Amino acid sequence: MKNLVILHLESISRQRLAAFAAVLPHTTRLLREALAFDNFFSSATSTRMVVGYLFHGNDFEYDTATTFEGMKAEVNNPHLFSTLRDRGYNAELICLNGFQHVRPIKLRSWSDDLPPIWATNDFPTLIARFDALTEAAPFAIYVWDLISHIEHSLALAPHSHGLTDQIRRACAVADDAVGKMRAILERKGLLDNTTIVLYGDHGDDTWTHGFKNGMIHGTEPYTDIIWTPLAIRDPGLTPGTVDHMASTIDIAPTCLSLLGIGAKFSFPYSGVDLLHGAANFAYSQNFCANQSNGPVGIAKAFSVTDKTYTLLASSRGLELYAHRLDPGNHCNLLHFFTLDKTGRPVLQAHPGAAGHFRAGWEETPHAVECLADDFQRLRSALAARVAAKRAYIVERGVQPSHALDPACLDTISQEGRDAFFRRPPVIEARTDTPAFEFTYKLR
Repeated sequence: MKNLVILHLESISRQRLAAFAAVLPHTTRLLREALAFDNFFSSATSTRMVVGYLFHGNDFEYDTATTFEGMKAEVNNPHLFSTLRDRGYNAELICLNGFQHVRPIKLRSWSDDLPPIWATNDFPTLIARFDALTEAAPFAIYVWDLISHIEHSLALAPHSHGLTDQIRRACAVADDAVGKMRAILERKGLLDNTTIVLYGDHGDDTWTHGFKNGMIHGTEPYTDIIWTPLAIRDPGLTPGTVDHMASTIDIAPTCLSLLGIGAKFSFPYSGVDLLHGAANFAYSQNFCANQSNGPVGIAKAFSVTDKTYTLLASSRGLELYAHRLDPGNHCNLLHFFTLDKTGRPVLQAHPGAAGHFRAGWEETPHAVECLADDFQRLRSALAARVAAKRAYIVERGVQPSHALDPACLDTISQEGRDAFFRRPPVIEARTDTPAFEFTYKLR
């Protein structure tokens, strides 16, 4: 029987992986040895939702909850590690928690039938625990290293030159753990009998979409938060990169397949085994489906992503981003368009626009048609997902009082539009006043 190790890269997105590549050599090495998924998108923007979705292989687990604190897994599918325990695995979750002495780790998605979560605030103790657990095969170990979370990285603040260096150092410490655990498996001759899953739960949007009371994740599912690494090292997989769509909910069925366990997830919105199929889209969300908007400027939002675009729907309306050209999601492409009676985008006239814009859109009608086709396909998929979540809430006897209003799928969000198109003021002299007095007006 093969072993399983899941390495949780806390708050490490594709963007962060690239930005701090120099201090992530062990992670980079493991990525080279593995099958990497170029279009992997996290199913949520908060860690606790992501982990629950991973363990249960679906993103409906918490949708009846009206508050984040009230989230409780519905167990639409059996817990991945409970399934492995029933197959004879020693299933454990170990965690490096910098606040363990004052705020012990709690994880609602860790099943009560499994051994209690083991946690420490000491790095060598974490590695020693991993070493001890790998003595008893077959094992399934989930490693959650919180040092790269912005709050936990405070431990490195006294040794850092500002916030960027603090995060860089935290990534280096997390990478060191990856290297030490890989070395333990290699030293024991277990490396080629172990499936290693390396994945990022979410990234951080460092106040680039507004202050939002200071939150940098748990906010709307923009690409810089949900585009995260996924790589699987397994003796039966050829290293390389694939570009088909993948999401958090696909990890559990893929693990069961690699371990040769025939258990199937029966819930209709379950993830897929990535080795034998792929979905057309990846979905993500920041809140439970029956949760209201946040009180600090964060809107409950759902997104659907394909290889080109991310489409978001919230109470503000729709936002569309070409995520490979605009990974920070700063230009809502729908601001260039209106929606006709059928809901198809129609390009607006922008007299005097620079040649760069004309080359991208006005002089490339084929690009406009492609966007319109893709938008309608994405909107249909997102509308179906939103409707399915509302139906799920109702089927469980809960009033969908805070479920997303489907009307928002028919409107374009105006968030940031005025600032986006604002032109700089022109200074004009008034003829009836001295030359040193001026008035301002917008072009």
